[in-house]
Amino acid sequence: MKFEVINDRGMTVMSCTAFSCIPEESEISSMLKAGYKFKIDGKSVNKRKIQEIRSINNEM
Repeated sequence: MKFEVINDRGMTVMSCTAFSCIPEESEISSMLKAGYKFKIDGKSVNKRKIQEIRSINNEM
């Protein structure tokens, strides 16, 4: 899994492949308000999808 943070210019400003690198929910909320978008494996995702992936990882 590849997680990416995309800025308002469409440029990837952060990427990681480890679940532990995905920002916390509060950080995701702040980043969304600032205009950032997120992708997982090249597909745009919303906050709910990020939370789902985080919860799946916590169950493992």
